[in-house]
Amino acid sequence: MAPAPSRITSPLRSLLLAVILSASSLISASAAPSRPPPLSGDLICHTSNRSDCYPREFQPTHEFRIVHDDQDLPPGLHVRLNMQTGRKEAKINVPGEQDASLDGVPVDTGAIVVHPSQPDQEPQLPKDAPRYSPDGKIKKPPHESESFAAGLTMLRDGVVRPGHAFDEALVGLEDLSHDTYYGLRIAEDTEAVKALLCLMTGHNTPASTDTFVPRDHQAASILAGALQNNPSALRKVANAWPRFKNDKCAKGDDVQLGQVLYSSFTPSNNVDAAAAVKQSASSVKAKVSVINGLIKDKRLRGEFLRQNGMSRLLEVLLPKGQEWDGAQRKAGQLVLDNFLDADMGAQLGQWPRGSRLSVEQCKAQGTKTSEGCWDYHVARIMKENPGDDDHWSADLARRLAKARGQEMLVLEEEHREL
Repeated sequence: MAPAPSRITSPLRSLLLAVILSASSLISASAAPSRPPPLSGDLICHTSNRSDCYPREFQPTHEFRIVHDDQDLPPGLHVRLNMQTGRKEAKINVPGEQDASLDGVPVDTGAIVVHPSQPDQEPQLPKDAPRYSPDGKIKKPPHESESFAAGLTMLRDGVVRPGHAFDEALVGLEDLSHDTYYGLRIAEDTEAVKALLCLMTGHNTPASTDTFVPRDHQAASILAGALQNNPSALRKVANAWPRFKNDKCAKGDDVQLGQVLYSSFTPSNNVDAAAAVKQSASSVKAKVSVINGLIKDKRLRGEFLRQNGMSRLLEVLLPKGQEWDGAQRKAGQLVLDNFLDADMGAQLGQWPRGSRLSVEQCKAQGTKTSEGCWDYHVARIMKENPGDDDHWSADLARRLAKARGQEMLVLEEEHREL
């Protein structure tokens, strides 16, 4: 008698079932996204919230993840700089693997950073490799703008000139200043930079007609554009600053440029009765952007602090009204980027200096802009934006409290009467 069919086909069915389960497991594993490993071991915590912590030693996966500035990076990883965010990223290195994010992107000559698998092993670069520059390659355009050269000539010839041509030249320079090449060209022209600084500090310098923004605002926009993400341009301006700060902008001036630069952005110096509040606030925002760019240089940052710049910057937080939101956010970002947020390149420990002042002192007319009142005014703005944990004032309040060695709960208790 023949054996039962079920007994004949049982081994075959088991084999098929094993194959199906194995394939299903492989598909699930390949489809599952790479997740960051759970937090364990030595952690770095900049706040009291554990969800903000991260491991002291970077834990790689098969996908690129952000590397914090204070993390230890194991050797042998694939490391890259994300040009959109400016952040360093790393993952497990796979020899011969192509970066899918570069598909369709033209690649120019540059430098490759290799993290050796052995700490003492020096990477071997080809003898004809291009010279490495931390600023990247600055490419000259095929045909340089004629209007750009004409605008620089106007600035060198004289700070204030009547007529539309000068205002149109400033607009053209502002458009081009955001380009790395043209930004550096502006910074290299010391006479043009001095002219722009003098225009910027000339408080409410009117344009030829109402169709153009005031010239102090326009000059600040040009300088801010040239300095933004352009280390080479910043070095040029910073190296020339010792000469600029002792200069006077016009014959007969009693005040040197270095004495007015760090007060040029205060609201009181940008009030024009004939102009809308929105225009005044916009000018303040542009000028704070210039200061934010300049103090990326440690020499100018130290001078800014010595010149009582933080008290003057605090004045930007005093006006109320939606028109001032942009200028106040820019002032808050300056403090975070340069003094409190290490991930953004801040040099911790330089500021705040001194003790926090009381609520009564920060309400008094004579002391409300003291450096010790930053906590008070930031807390006021934070209270005006309830429920917005991502608001710049909330981040600044937390980091400022940490820098002073205090807990946010203490500050919130003291500022309930705001």
